[in-house]
Amino acid sequence: MVTTYGVPNAYGTLKRVLMHRPGPELDVVTERTIDEFHFARPVDRGQFVADYDAMLDRFRSHGTEVLLVADILASDTDAIAYMARRPNMTYTRDLAVVLQTGAVLMGPWQKGRQGDQEMMARAFRRLGVPILAAIEAPGFLEGGGVTMIGDDTVVASLCDRATPQGLWTLRDTAFAAGSRYFLEVPLPHGHIHVDGIFMVLDERLCLVCEDSLSVFPCRLYERGKPDARHVMFLEYLDERGFTRIPITYAERRAGHLNLVVTERSRRAIGFESADRIGREMAGRGWQLDTFPSEELFMGKGGAHCMTCPLLVV
Repeated sequence: MVTTYGVPNAYGTLKRVLMHRPGPELDVVTERTIDEFHFARPVDRGQFVADYDAMLDRFRSHGTEVLLVADILASDTDAIAYMARRPNMTYTRDLAVVLQTGAVLMGPWQKGRQGDQEMMARAFRRLGVPILAAIEAPGFLEGGGVTMIGDDTVVASLCDRATPQGLWTLRDTAFAAGSRYFLEVPLPHGHIHVDGIFMVLDERLCLVCEDSLSVFPCRLYERGKPDARHVMFLEYLDERGFTRIPITYAERRAGHLNLVVTERSRRAIGFESADRIGREMAGRGWQLDTFPSEELFMGKGGAHCMTCPLLVV
């Protein structure tokens, strides 16, 4: 049987990804609704989509199979009509997390996103991807708040868009799916997701905003053990043997670490403006292929936010 899904880590080769190419729903973002949908301002739909298509071309040129939600659900008229009013559908990572054995539907905090995860559920069912669990109120959690360290640790941040109940549901599901560790990472006020300040590049290489992750102790849970061990995030990275590439506050605000590994230890995709990070990666043997993002980033997201990995090897 051909393997069509399964994500064991955050740094392997990306073989298959679920994305949503934006369309008329971008016009729903107006001066009156920008806060509802977390955009910086209303966008030029044509330019936003042009930036997005340039990003799509990079993924396809790297050999990643791109599956579009609207194509999968083309015969579902209710889904198509719904998505035409939901500009945050393009941020597919925030709506679901795929583990090794199936998907976990996230529980978005904002009204502008709540319910969008059901479109991902419909797509997963058509693709034959098992749905392991769903984050439901009073639990909230978005996929940008979730990552992995190595192939044994699921990481989730307790941030402005997450509640403890949401993290507990993911923790229990991750353990049932085979993960050995679960790292709960409290973030300072004003941080939306951990992927805005920490990005795994390779098994022992990462980009990290060190100041943001030096405030609160984390809780490290081990499957089968009742009590958590407290550890500072950067100390845990050191325990795991990571080389850390620090990022600046300005780079964090500009989304420069919002990138996606497409080929293990070799290639990734990110913003054209992330030139300093590109040079840092090149010095370690990496190729960062970029795309223009000036208009696309007005939605406050990038390649990482806009991709839900389905198959990583």
